[in-house]
Amino acid sequence: MRRPWILVIAIVILAVLGAGIGYYLAVPERLEPVRGVVGSEKATFFADPRVRDALADHGLRVEVDARGSGEMSTTVPLGRYDFAFPGSEQAAERVRQVRPAVGSYAPFESPLVVATFTPIVDLLAGQGAAHRAPEGHWVLDLDRFLDLAHRDVRWDQIAGNVAYPARRDILLTTTHPSDSGSAAAYAWLAARQLGDDSPAVDQVVRLFADQGGLERSTDDPFQKYLTQALNFAPLVLAYEAQYVEAARSETLPSNATLLYLSPTVSGVHTLVAFDGPGDRVGRLLDTDPELLRLAAEHGFRTADESISAAVLAGLSAGGAALPARIGDLVQPPAPAAVEALLTTLDVRLRP
Repeated sequence: MRRPWILVIAIVILAVLGAGIGYYLAVPERLEPVRGVVGSEKATFFADPRVRDALADHGLRVEVDARGSGEMSTTVPLGRYDFAFPGSEQAAERVRQVRPAVGSYAPFESPLVVATFTPIVDLLAGQGAAHRAPEGHWVLDLDRFLDLAHRDVRWDQIAGNVAYPARRDILLTTTHPSDSGSAAAYAWLAARQLGDDSPAVDQVVRLFADQGGLERSTDDPFQKYLTQALNFAPLVLAYEAQYVEAARSETLPSNATLLYLSPTVSGVHTLVAFDGPGDRVGRLLDTDPELLRLAAEHGFRTADESISAAVLAGLSAGGAALPARIGDLVQPPAPAAVEALLTTLDVRLRP
């Protein structure tokens, strides 16, 4: 008669031990801590509880600090981190020159775009600087836009403009090209269109100097676009992923829309791993199906186009779906090709 009771007690003890072991293994303190510095446009991705859970399933607790991609190789103490994750291969190469890497991964990318408003697009279309692509989305003709900037055309000089009659030059609002990968890519695109001679470099310098104060991180002006709308700026340089993420979370301002630069360049977000834990994060972001699906939900384009295409097809801007492929996409420059330009801009733009 005593054996059944002994069996019951044994089962209870084993259940309690099992629960205790499960709790022990599940608590965050038992996860391997990994610390990274990431471009600000990826901060919400790493803060997403689903991303944190997916990484925890692999035994990792990843904490990140957000900084401008250009800052990572200049002012960020990289020795504190297991990985750096700037917004371009060019910025990643500068990081690797400061601290040797054990591995590099490019799990996703995002093209440069301009976050703006429907009445502003109409004004630019009237100036011949914006038009619709065959697929229906709006495109900003970089040559014609740079010509407006070169001639110091102001918004209040556009005939019949009642939508935004501000006494301000027609310029993109950007970050500092020495601190931020998006602004560095825009500087390179502008120089590519204008030529490499001294007058062209002077024009590129003015694209930034005439803005006044420049912020360091791509997410700073984009957050002001979301919260202050036209009271902040009519044209804000951003990554497509930022706009997609805001559209999905329904935080875009009234009349928001999107312009694709023509030509444009895609920011290849490149993780530079400094040690084993950082390398594990990079490998997971590059291969784990759940993390790639979540990256697409946050607006990034993945190597498998079908993952991100499904997200893009569900969104529209200017009455057209976001394009599955970008038509006028140029290859990003080699890191050495932009170094001299960024050095010149840094000298000319620093107070």
